[in-house]
Amino acid sequence: MATVLDTSLVVYFKPIFTFLFVFGVLYAILARVPLFGKSSNINTVVAFSMAMLFMLTPGVKDVLNVATPWFVFMFIFIIMLVLVFMMVGVDEKLVVSVFSENWVVWTIAIIAIVGIFGFAMSQVYGPVIQGLYGSEETAREGITFDIGRILFHPRMLGTLFILVIASQAVRLISAKN
Repeated sequence: MATVLDTSLVVYFKPIFTFLFVFGVLYAILARVPLFGKSSNINTVVAFSMAMLFMLTPGVKDVLNVATPWFVFMFIFIIMLVLVFMMVGVDEKLVVSVFSENWVVWTIAIIAIVGIFGFAMSQVYGPVIQGLYGSEETAREGITFDIGRILFHPRMLGTLFILVIASQAVRLISAKN
């Protein structure tokens, strides 16, 4: 039965949305950073070529298909957050200065972006990595599987996580104010 909220047809448009997302982001970056000059034609061709490469590479396409809705959600959340601050009377210039100069905002944004891509990559490449780590019954022979079992062991991942947190703590504590 068809309903107003039936979104099953949107799945067929997912490749188009992914292509437009990659093309738009790359074109905006190339327009802002003159890597190939200031010619918009060259930037369009490069962005189009890269978007096509993204669409033809299965793993990358799947990662983008998982990550894109989360980026849209994050973008809408940021817009709503700014609107809430502006509704309660915070000046527009103050909001712009906080988002452009405050390192905490940029740190949170980078953590969110890395988290979204980490989640997307775990959804796409998780079964492959799990096959590398495996268990005693599913363990295969070879150096690749041994390296996978070492790198993705929970103790190794926990140690790396603690080392990253400790290095950031040292960096922030030793930073000059």
